Amino acid sequence: MKGMKTMKKTILFLLIVILNFTQNLSLSQNLVPNYSFEVYDTCPLLGNKIYYAPPWFQPSIHYGNTSNSSSSDFFDTCANSGLVGVPTNNLGFQQAKNGGQGYAGIYLNYDTLNYREYIEVRLDSALKPNKQYCVQFYVSSSFGTAGISNCGAYFSVDSLLDTTNFKTINVIPQVENPSNHYLSDTVNWMLVSGNFIAAGGERFMTIGNFSLPVNTLVDSSSSGFEAEYYYIDDVSVVYCDPSEVQEKSNAYQITLSPNPNSGNMQLNYHFSNNENGYVDITNMLGEKISSYKLSNGSTLLDIKEPQLESGIYFYQVYKNDTKIYSGKIVITK
Repeated sequence: MKGMKTMKKTILFLLIVILNFTQNLSLSQNLVPNYSFEVYDTCPLLGNKIYYAPPWFQPSIHYGNTSNSSSSDFFDTCANSGLVGVPTNNLGFQQAKNGGQGYAGIYLNYDTLNYREYIEVRLDSALKPNKQYCVQFYVSSSFGTAGISNCGAYFSVDSLLDTTNFKTINVIPQVENPSNHYLSDTVNWMLVSGNFIAAGGERFMTIGNFSLPVNTLVDSSSSGFEAEYYYIDDVSVVYCDPSEVQEKSNAYQITLSPNPNSGNMQLNYHFSNNENGYVDITNMLGEKISSYKLSNGSTLLDIKEPQLESGIYFYQVYKNDTKIYSGKIVITK
């Protein structure tokens, strides 16, 4: 009987450990499969092949279906410098972000025809109701002739199929680029990001311009050409609800300030003389950016990360190799 009780306690302890681990993991797990378009089933030698990078597809019904037809593009180094090569292709020149090999591409604006292209993906899991999610992706202008600000992400329970012959999909995106931030850069990748509270059950993410021509804002300093094409890379959707951060760390009085910041911040913590630890900083894709040692007896750590781009990052505090806290960092430049 005693052995049975001991076994039950052990199983209960393991379940608690697994639950805590799962909750912590969910704070930084990217829900977007093939988020950087590195995986493909066929090398794209021609345009209009976004479905070659599964599970991405185009919601606009093209030639009667979405599973093996599209007008949205997939670019990869395997195509060399051909029509859809990386970095050189028939629409411009751009390296894949973060040393990758692929990215997507769509027309966000073509006013005379009210022409729009979109890319859509099924997330790895449905979004939780009344919980916050952090979203970001990067775009780069191909032409740089008519930079627009209208670009966002729409989340839906079912696939957002469109039968309007490549016209504007008239929905309100939960995350959208600021109206005063024109996406005109042809050299660098530009961040589109934001947070939103999910209604619950959203499983599909669609990226594009959801504004009609009359509401599409064009940079007045551009050449005035009405068509604008954008490359897209490094898409992430991360569960980042503050209510899920471990509160047991209050005993260590861990705070990070200022937050938001431009890359310079301070971490306050309280370890006893026999406790050591470290703090890791990761991006929304879960990739470690840097790590800092936390010395015993100290209470303040200066963190300087001037190279960080604007966006959302995470930090994890470890004491004696055990994670005791997870938090979010917002970088604004």
